[in-house]
Amino acid sequence: MSIYVARYPATNATRLGSIFLNPGGPGGSGSQLAFESAQNFSTVLKGQYDIVGFDPRGVKSSEPYVSCFDNLYEEEKFSQTAQGFRLNLPATITSDVVDDLTTQIAYASSNLSELSAQCYQRVGDALRYMGTEMVVHDIDFMTKAFDGPDARINYWGFSYGTIIGQYMVQMLSPERLGRIIIDGVVNTDNWAVRPLTPLRATAQSGLVIQGFVDSCVSAGSACAIGGNMTSTDIYAKLNATLDSLYASPVPVDVGYPATVNAGPVRAVMQSGIFSVRDWPSLASTLAQVFAGNYSTLAQTFLTAPNPNDTAKPDDSLYAGSVISCNDALQYGPSNPMPTIQQEVDGILQALEQNSPYMAEEGYNVGFCQAWPSLYPNLSRYNGSFGLPDGTLETPILILTQAYDPVSSYASAVAAAQRLGNNSRLLEQPDGFGHTTMSQMSWCTLSVVQSYMLYGEYPESNHTLCQVDQVPFVPWNASAAANVTVGLDLESRQAWADLNAALFP
Repeated sequence: MSIYVARYPATNATRLGSIFLNPGGPGGSGSQLAFESAQNFSTVLKGQYDIVGFDPRGVKSSEPYVSCFDNLYEEEKFSQTAQGFRLNLPATITSDVVDDLTTQIAYASSNLSELSAQCYQRVGDALRYMGTEMVVHDIDFMTKAFDGPDARINYWGFSYGTIIGQYMVQMLSPERLGRIIIDGVVNTDNWAVRPLTPLRATAQSGLVIQGFVDSCVSAGSACAIGGNMTSTDIYAKLNATLDSLYASPVPVDVGYPATVNAGPVRAVMQSGIFSVRDWPSLASTLAQVFAGNYSTLAQTFLTAPNPNDTAKPDDSLYAGSVISCNDALQYGPSNPMPTIQQEVDGILQALEQNSPYMAEEGYNVGFCQAWPSLYPNLSRYNGSFGLPDGTLETPILILTQAYDPVSSYASAVAAAQRLGNNSRLLEQPDGFGHTTMSQMSWCTLSVVQSYMLYGEYPESNHTLCQVDQVPFVPWNASAAANVTVGLDLESRQAWADLNAALFP
């Protein structure tokens, strides 16, 4: 295997080593993050680190990558047919809707299972070595290669990247570990200790949507669906739109005959709430949809396959599924594959408990169905999660929003509790979005700089940092509600630019 690496050298004579980045996913490209944002990371870290982005095994430019199609055009055609495995669900759930949902889940599960076998036919046994455990060993190897055999690992991971960080502190000896930041924490119990479930942790998605709606109403005309509408009005309009598009999909022309049903509306809600910076754009798209204009929505989620892409290799679109299946407890006699009905029941439960708009976010169960028979994983960490107090010389820094749609605050608290005084938890208590980078806080920036540049960390096990970026209010790096002494404008601008790169 070969790991593709992008490295931006330190610009400061006082070099502190390398810092490895992972943007999340799984399946996100660290090299792409480095190409786009290494200079901003370097500015935040005062040029004292080599910024290293790499593509984990199976991802993008690493070899072999998870290739499931002959070319990019074939991948695009499959995605068009499967509609990204988005569920078409109304807001009002009836017995007929449940029957239809059962059909949709059965179709998706069957297609994903066939796709899994197709990926194996193209890539082979290498798929068995593409779990997070191997990624940790790769980072360990690269640190020694770049900085010397005794150099400590410095790491900064977002979303799924927090899984890498949590594995790292368990798998490697404390002497190997330097300064580690994880932001937008994924719960290791859900990720590694149990079989893969149909859904990701969307427990707080409803609260984030509520924050979006309430902020929109407070913003008035600054929000495209604000104006004279109340929160109740917005929810009623959204529900009516979902019900209408489910019952009567609307034909659109996006280079081929297509129809808009409730699925793309759910998809735009899902993607749009990840960052406060994107809330105005989400509101604008919803305003168009409410007015019966579906062009923006269709152009985003119903793009036509490009015949010119037959000359391009497929993308590693399903690398995340491979990594997820490798990490999860495998299905078997003691952990049977969930039935279609159990998957449906899980989605209905999430619709009721989490959010009526995001329950279907990210189900890959069908992809893992072929795992035990085709390629049992050989790269799965099977240990515990938790460290005795005093294990780490420098505590790991855990960052979290109070309201994160897919990486809940509770997951960050659970990680901090498992690690004890080997960690410090920083919460943005008024923050909405996925990771703290989704809503700017100069307080958080200050803590990160003190930690990475000087090894200093908060005395308290739980620090609160208020956000400076207000929803639907024009914002830039020099205009902040709280002017924190000691933070230069250059660092602030770089911090803000990282937000734009992580949430394009």
